[in-house]
Amino acid sequence: MKHFKRTLTLQNSIFLGLSSMIGAGLFVNIAPAAVVSSYSLIFGLLVASVLAFSNASSSAQLARLYPETGGTYLYARKVLGNKASFLAGAAFIIGKIISSIAIALTFGNYLLPSSPRVAGIVVILIVGIVSYFGATKTASVAKWFVYSVSGILIFYIISLISTESFNFTIPVSDGLSFESLLLSSSIWFFAFTGYSRLATFGEEVKNPETIIPKAIMTGLGITVTLYLLTTYATLGIVDPSIIQNSLTPLKVAFDVSRFSSFSFLISIASTIATASVLLALIPGISRIVVAMSRDNYLPTILASIHKKYNSAYFADIFISSVVVIGILLFDVVEAIKLSSFFILLYYSLTNYSVIKLEKSKRLYSVLIAYFGLLGCILLALVLLLDFLK
Repeated sequence: MKHFKRTLTLQNSIFLGLSSMIGAGLFVNIAPAAVVSSYSLIFGLLVASVLAFSNASSSAQLARLYPETGGTYLYARKVLGNKASFLAGAAFIIGKIISSIAIALTFGNYLLPSSPRVAGIVVILIVGIVSYFGATKTASVAKWFVYSVSGILIFYIISLISTESFNFTIPVSDGLSFESLLLSSSIWFFAFTGYSRLATFGEEVKNPETIIPKAIMTGLGITVTLYLLTTYATLGIVDPSIIQNSLTPLKVAFDVSRFSSFSFLISIASTIATASVLLALIPGISRIVVAMSRDNYLPTILASIHKKYNSAYFADIFISSVVVIGILLFDVVEAIKLSSFFILLYYSLTNYSVIKLEKSKRLYSVLIAYFGLLGCILLALVLLLDFLK
């Protein structure tokens, strides 16, 4: 059976990771988080960040040990057995397909508010074409996307903070309760689910034992810093009640800032960022599909790898088709919550796999994995109860 070639460097890997995280979560999550927790949503962001670092440490350890295509689907099979492996693969594919739907709709809401579903379908088709040419090409495109989005977000932060009416002492305790903290954290978790995307490319990374842990932790550190600064700046200029029901909350904030005439830039940044995430996300899902197809859980044709471009082209086509159908059925907030639920299940198995490793194989304290496991289970239960209301 044909395998992927190892072509991704440390720089490629970091940018793939960044492009997976600096996206839809930042541009839309602040609104549903504000609904449940007002100003205290920033505490939800902090909790989600800590949980993300715990999960990322587990992903990094496992990717170092098992640098093959498949992510936690592979790790669970190696450590926990076939049943856990199948559950991990199914949770990842379902969760990330729904995540792709939310991201494509966010793309449409910022770029073409009058017809967001049409714009979302178009970007999925474009991403599918780019993915056909392989992960190295995708990483090259993602690098320039990350530079562009980061530059615009830094300008956004400066514009808001330098506005005369900016409130440097935001009332972060407003809306704070244990229930709102957990629900806000579970919503914010969606924004960080891209950090282990790199692990699914394990078979394509050069020196994966060294590069994958460095790339995952570096990318997550940069992303958390940018998210915290952007959220703080946003809350310092607009009341959460103003952005609660907005599908474009950062643009609402930019419109009342010092350089409001440049607020169109946030729409550009959001479309670039969401497209960038999709460029890493669709091929990332396809790697799990390839791994499950190799094990005969899915049709073996989905494991086909292009001889010239080193891409999982049949899997990419399959995933893109399902996402297009989903764009017609879901709304953004619904998709974010549902995606977070499945991905929390997936990371629960990631952390449990580390717990079951022999002590000599772990890079970090097993307590970090226990924290990640308990945190994922708790937030998944919070989302489940919210669905049942």
